[in-house]
Amino acid sequence: MLSGISFKIYEFRKYLILSLVISLIAIPVAEFFVVQRDRNRNEMYGEAFWIYGFNVYNMTDHELATAMGGEWASNESDHTLPEYLGNITYEYPVFGLFFFAIATALFPGAHGLQHLWLNLILVLVFNLNLVLIAVLLREKIYNVRWARLFFAGYFIYGLIMSAGGGKLEPIVDCLFLMALVLMNEGQMGKAMVALGLSIQTKVYSVVALPLLFIEAPISILWFLASTLLTVIPFTFLGADFGSLLRHFLNSAEYSGRTIVNPLYPGLFLETPDPTGITVSYMWPPALIPLVIYLAFMAYTIPLYFPKTSELREARGLRKLKVLVPFYVYMLPGILFVFSWVMPWYLFWLGPMVIFYKDDEQAIGYLKQITVVGFLYAFGVACNWPYFINGPLPDFLTHFPFGWWTLMGLAFLTFLTGIAHQIWKREFERRERRAKIRRKAESRGELVI
Repeated sequence: MLSGISFKIYEFRKYLILSLVISLIAIPVAEFFVVQRDRNRNEMYGEAFWIYGFNVYNMTDHELATAMGGEWASNESDHTLPEYLGNITYEYPVFGLFFFAIATALFPGAHGLQHLWLNLILVLVFNLNLVLIAVLLREKIYNVRWARLFFAGYFIYGLIMSAGGGKLEPIVDCLFLMALVLMNEGQMGKAMVALGLSIQTKVYSVVALPLLFIEAPISILWFLASTLLTVIPFTFLGADFGSLLRHFLNSAEYSGRTIVNPLYPGLFLETPDPTGITVSYMWPPALIPLVIYLAFMAYTIPLYFPKTSELREARGLRKLKVLVPFYVYMLPGILFVFSWVMPWYLFWLGPMVIFYKDDEQAIGYLKQITVVGFLYAFGVACNWPYFINGPLPDFLTHFPFGWWTLMGLAFLTFLTGIAHQIWKREFERRERRAKIRRKAESRGELVI
C-alpha cells in the first residue's frame, strides 16, 4: 500500500501541489465566513477528554461548556448543538474522540490558531484521500469519464468537509479507502482493522463490512479484535453510545419533534413544529420524493440483478458475491430511513462506487446519488413551510454574514483562479526548460 501511495504521489505531484494550495487558501476564508460548529464542538470534547476522561460521554454540550468555563462558556453557541438537541450527550465513537483529543494536545489552547491547526490536519488527510482514490481507480482515472467525475466530486466534497467544515469525514474516508487498497492487495486482516477503525470514527462506513466479509470470512476476527481493543474496554471506563443508538433508532429523545430529513417518510401528511404546533398539508410532502425515487429505482434496478445462470452456477459465498452490485445499488435508499440526515450525508456512500467493476453500473450508481440529492432539495421545497420555520434558520446560523457569504465564496474562487494561473505558468516554464535540456542532451551537448 505504501509503495502504491508513494508512486501516485509522485505521479500526481503537480496536481497535489495545486490541491494543497487551494486547500490552504480555503482554510482562513472558511474560518472567517463559516461557523464550523461540529469542529468547535469536537475541539471542546477533545480538550475536555484530558480533564474528565470518558465521562465526557455522559455530558451534554451545555453542561460541558459550563464545566469548562472561560471562552467555552462565554461563547457557547459557536460550539454547542442547537437548543432542540440540547439533551444530546457526545455520540461519536471513541476513535473520533481520540483524534480530536490528540490533535488538541499537540496544539494546546482553545480557539484561535487551534481552529486552523485542526483544519490543516483534516486538509492533509483529505489530500491523502485523493491519492488513495487514484490508487483504487488506477487507469480508469485517465480513460473513464465517470471515474474523473467521481474524483472531481470528491474533491469538492472533501474540501468542504476539511477546510470548510472541520468534520471527521476525511478521517473516516481515509481509513475506509485504506481498507479497500489493502483488500485489493489481498491483505484482508489489515483491511478489516482499517475498516474497524473507520467505523469507530463514524459509523457509516459499516456498509462495506459485508463486502469485505464475503471476500475473506475468517478476516472478521481482525475486525472484532480492533473493536475489542478500543470500544469494549473504554465502555467500562465510561464511554456511552446511547445518543448514537437513539440517532439510529430515530428516537424522539435525540432531536425531539425536529426532523431535518425531507426524505423521511415520517413527514408523510403532517410535520411537527419545534414549537409544538403540527403543520398539515393538502399534499403528502414526504411521499412525493419517495414515489419519484421508487419509480426511478424500478426503472434502473434491473441492470444490477445477477443473471440467473450466474446464481445457478455459484456455490457458497460465490452466490453472495454476484449480489454485490445489487447490494451497493440499494445503499442510498438508507437515507430515507433516518429522520436526521444533513445534506453532506448524501456523499457518504459515494466511495462505494469503487466496488463496481462494470462501468455502466458505476455510472448508474453515481446517477442514483445525484437523483437522491435532487430529491433532498425537492423535498425541502415540498415541505417549505416546515423547513423555513425550523431546520433551515438553524442551519443558516452557520453563516453569520448571511448572503455576504457568497462574497466569500467568490473571493475564494478568485484566489483559486490566481493560484491556478501561477501554478500553470510555473510548471509550463519547468516543462519547457526540461524539454530544451533533453534536446540538448540528445545532441550530445554538455548541460551545466
